[in-house]
Amino acid sequence: MGTDNSEKTIIEKALQLFSAHGYDGTGIQDITAAAGITKPTLYYFFGSKDGLFEAVWETYFPLLETPLRPYCTYENHIQDYKHDVYEQLVHIVLVFFRYALANQDFYRLMMESVFAPPESKSSILSTAYFKRLYSLLEQFFTGAAEVHGNMKGKALQFAVSFLAQINAYAALRLVQDDENVQRPNLDEACAQQLVKQFMHGIFA
Repeated sequence: MGTDNSEKTIIEKALQLFSAHGYDGTGIQDITAAAGITKPTLYYFFGSKDGLFEAVWETYFPLLETPLRPYCTYENHIQDYKHDVYEQLVHIVLVFFRYALANQDFYRLMMESVFAPPESKSSILSTAYFKRLYSLLEQFFTGAAEVHGNMKGKALQFAVSFLAQINAYAALRLVQDDENVQRPNLDEACAQQLVKQFMHGIFA
């Protein structure tokens, strides 16, 4: 099904509401009012609130996954530390950081879904997408482990902990409203700092 202007508007308004209030806190009436449509129009395009939630993910998730994918194949530069694991992880972090800044509502929705109860609809409906993210990151660490023996057997562990660190930085930048808390810039220097902290845990 192609995305026409009505569909696009509904998805954009739904994302704003899901990001601000969560899946459970957003009702069909809220979405139709924000998008200026009737319930039958929403049901025509998406079938249900679940269908609309999935359409939001199908619209915005590939904008992260697609630029991330090329950096998740490890390239062996073991003789050159700067261009080996370190630099490649910095590239990965920068993809996340730039995406978070450009798509703040969706990134907030992602983080809300990460911490939602496992039995909640937002968790159930988003699980497959997070598996795709973890799979890409795990692919990188599996490749790196073929060269760096101390990483063997830990690819999934590294993927999960690495994404958790990235999300922690993004959360401070996007969610924290306390002016007394320093908010990271999510720039290259910040990415380098994150990767150095992460790699200290790997190679210490």
